[in-house]
Amino acid sequence: MIELMRERIMIQKSSTKKDGTGNHTLVWSDHYKCYSYVNNLSGKEYWEAKQVNAETELDFVIRYCSEISALDAEHFRILFRGNIYNITFVDNVQYKNKTVKIRAALAKR
Repeated sequence: MIELMRERIMIQKSSTKKDGTGNHTLVWSDHYKCYSYVNNLSGKEYWEAKQVNAETELDFVIRYCSEISALDAEHFRILFRGNIYNITFVDNVQYKNKTVKIRAALAKR
């Protein structure tokens, strides 16, 4: 699987900052850049996604490392080929700390 990780992705992390008037605003910063195996959904996953009009979902498979050990769907997103993907599911495959499978949906702009 590692030899198939050819696509470069950027994982971004969200944080909040206060503006000049004290309002909290969400800001995204680059967290971790890595190579990934990227795949469209297939088979049963594709048809389930199609039923809820989520045809723009991708699976990203990356190597496990300490930088992504706290990865979750609420505070992280992925930049891939100029598009933003919101993470919907994170799977530390078989809890072996070798690879992480991330499902993400194209963000509507």
